[in-house]
Amino acid sequence: MGTESFHVSNVKKIALVVALLLVSAAEVAAQDWPMFREDLGHTGVSASRGPEDNTLLWSFKAEGYVHSSPAVVDGRVYIGSRENYKVYCLEEGSGGVIWSYQTGDYVYSSPAVVDGKVYVGSLDTKVYCFDAEGGEVLWSYKTEWEVYSSPAVVDGKVYVSSHDGNVYCLNAENGDLIWKFLTECYLYSSPAVADGKVYVASHEAPGPEGRPYENTIYCLNAESGELVWKFRTGGRVYSSPAIAGGKVYIGSDDYKLYCLDASDGAELWSYPTGSSISSSPAVVGRMVYFGSLDGKVYCLYAEDGTEVWSFQTGSGVHSSPAIADGKVYIGSYDSKVYCLDAGSGDPVWSYKTGGYVFSSPAVADNKVFVGSYDSNVYCFGEPDFAVSVKPTSGRVEQGGTIHATVTVQIIGSMSVELGTIGGPMEATIDFDHSSGTRSFTSTMTIETTSNTPAGTYNITVMGMNAGKVRTASYRLQVGPSWNFIVTLLIPLILLLIIVAIIIYYWWKRRKKKRKRRRMLSS
Repeated sequence: MGTESFHVSNVKKIALVVALLLVSAAEVAAQDWPMFREDLGHTGVSASRGPEDNTLLWSFKAEGYVHSSPAVVDGRVYIGSRENYKVYCLEEGSGGVIWSYQTGDYVYSSPAVVDGKVYVGSLDTKVYCFDAEGGEVLWSYKTEWEVYSSPAVVDGKVYVSSHDGNVYCLNAENGDLIWKFLTECYLYSSPAVADGKVYVASHEAPGPEGRPYENTIYCLNAESGELVWKFRTGGRVYSSPAIAGGKVYIGSDDYKLYCLDASDGAELWSYPTGSSISSSPAVVGRMVYFGSLDGKVYCLYAEDGTEVWSFQTGSGVHSSPAIADGKVYIGSYDSKVYCLDAGSGDPVWSYKTGGYVFSSPAVADNKVFVGSYDSNVYCFGEPDFAVSVKPTSGRVEQGGTIHATVTVQIIGSMSVELGTIGGPMEATIDFDHSSGTRSFTSTMTIETTSNTPAGTYNITVMGMNAGKVRTASYRLQVGPSWNFIVTLLIPLILLLIIVAIIIYYWWKRRKKKRKRRRMLSS
């Protein structure tokens, strides 16, 4: 930026800063992803923008494979892990652990975060409710077998399925059982809730005399748990249903994606792929997106199942897609996280992790969060930066010069320019490195003159990018500070007080002696 005079350019700078801060304020509006597949209907669509490249903002090393999918609420990321059996609450901006809790077995379930509480299942056969702030267990409910399912929470009720074949409806406040529906099948699928109904699916389990139970999609009354309808597929169902536009979209091990009428379960269409479909569909507008174990990500017309495009990954796709800002985010067994153009299927970017990506991405606050079997939770986002200054304050005599070190930490690659506002008149501030595209440090030099007004100045050091402003504060004292003056005056004042006391007692003693002399003379 070079040397600059503040009284010449303050107006332009302030206008620029106001404009940039307005942009930044719009960016930080919270856009949560509170449960598996984002909403109760499991549509998998976020209102957030999605990152345009694979800039890794942070990664967190869990102590076991991460199969669970993240929930993101109020600046926190909630996710489970396998081998160490933990549920984690992480800080969204850094990945730092806020709290964790160890259950009794694997946590495949994806948390749901509603009204300050976290609901999640575990293979230890329990459904847990935690306080979202501190991680305390508020209650737990024991089922008869493992809980792979992710809860759906609405109207004070928790809907979750178990490997014991039951769909449970629990009181969200205390975990009491409201109702349960026995399918007599294994249940991996997570319930979706829409229009007063609960939709869930099962896969075959051994029944009496070796007869397998049905691979079935169920529709239940959300209030009573009564069966409304059921639809049998030709294979096991690991996929969870997505409900949109009065239709149910779900995949099956019979290699098909089904579209059913949500009111009566009638089949409207089905689309065959090259392998099983355990991925849960995402539905936005006229399109439905899903993955298949044939390694492809598909986009179909939601109305009739006509293929729009498909994209071949390097291996099977179990992960479920997240849709945001015209992009599709999804993981694959080839260890990669993919970002595809939602309209064409063209790859936008990919990132290779160190293990299978079973976890389904969540998109919130312009970031993508996802787990991997390399035990990491990843956060991708737009390039960003932070500005700091050391020391944070200083004093200089009029006509003197003072220095401070400004550090710009850039995540990714972007151009950042340094500037300041709030400096004194008749002073100049310059930087030895005023801009950069990678992390850099710069010496900020403040040069005053004999005409620089004495006083205290709160200088704002700004890093500026086309759409972002990050700031740090520096407090400058020009001329002697009042603290310095007071420090000098206090000993003098104390000395004067002591002298005054001595004189007072001397005068009082002298007066007493005179009075005694008068009495003696009389």
